Amino acid sequence: MNIELDDIKDQGLSLERSESFEHFPVLNELHGSGEAVFVQPLDIQVTARRYDEMIVVEGVVTTVVRLQCCRCLQEFEQSLDIPFSLTFERHDPQMEVEEEEEVELQAEDLGVLSFEGDEIDLSESIQEQVVMALPIKPLCHEGCRGLCSQCGADLNEGDCGCREKVMEGKFAALKNFKVKKKE
Repeated sequence: MNIELDDIKDQGLSLERSESFEHFPVLNELHGSGEAVFVQPLDIQVTARRYDEMIVVEGVVTTVVRLQCCRCLQEFEQSLDIPFSLTFERHDPQMEVEEEEEVELQAEDLGVLSFEGDEIDLSESIQEQVVMALPIKPLCHEGCRGLCSQCGADLNEGDCGCREKVMEGKFAALKNFKVKKKE
């Protein structure tokens, strides 16, 4: 998804697009591995505004992904509604100066993204926002009980009847140890 700088007028520029995950290399890789299967295309709404030499792009990406629960291993679908705000600044190679004794903050250090030419390619930034919104440990629901560590039964469907594992090992003797507080 590209934004032409000439298209950004005083009131800003609003765009709405629906893009397939296949247009984003990392998302395509996640889909292919089955780690995050994109059930719907990415619906992207952006508004771009010019502030002097900076371009501020705000928007929302919505999609639905199929994930695997990290506790019970069941697949489930999750809606993603990802708001974002990005600031871009034109990269000027003539402004680069050799290292000096004092360190000056660069645009990247302040969270400002650079671009060259007369258009901004949002593909990489949108892809990054979607990847960051994916849960690290996906859960089908907050109260998921997972699988029994002994027989592998899904504990969400009911108790499996396995007895609670008896504590064994070096620290088994400390299981019932209680400390009395001095008054």
